[in-house]
Amino acid sequence: MLTTGSISLAGYIKFLIMKTFITLLSSSIFLFVACNQNKPTASTEATTQDSAKNVKECYQATVKTDSASFSFENIDGKVTGKLAFNFAEKDDSNGDITGYFSGDTLFVDYVFNAEGTVSKNPLVFLKSGNDLKQGYGEIESYLGKTYFKDHSQLKFEDGFIFKPVDCK
Repeated sequence: MLTTGSISLAGYIKFLIMKTFITLLSSSIFLFVACNQNKPTASTEATTQDSAKNVKECYQATVKTDSASFSFENIDGKVTGKLAFNFAEKDDSNGDITGYFSGDTLFVDYVFNAEGTVSKNPLVFLKSGNDLKQGYGEIESYLGKTYFKDHSQLKFEDGFIFKPVDCK
């Protein structure tokens, strides 16, 4: 068997393999730590995302003797909540909303109970400052889905204007 000094060739090869392994491992750990120095910790990142993407808002509106209350949560761009209309001269309605924001416009489906019947209608609201203005437009149905026919023709002048209130 060949020997180099007091170390055998097999022992020298094992030494080189181990030295290479330790060098690669150390380099990998160094690169991993160096690349992750500027990233926020998982808990900080989760808290930031939760506060930015999980927002509860509450509103109330009054027009003459009619009133409405509206509350919703916006979680990761999906809006869900409750909406109730109290009318002086016709039956009240109250129900659930689901929808989404497109820019400053909130599009929702309103599933509500009025006059003993469950109904579903699209509603639209425009974020104007802190307020939400209820909009109106031509509605169309296709394959059981009701929606606004032309978003560019929506009007926000004559509907309820919801003002922010503290959530209860």
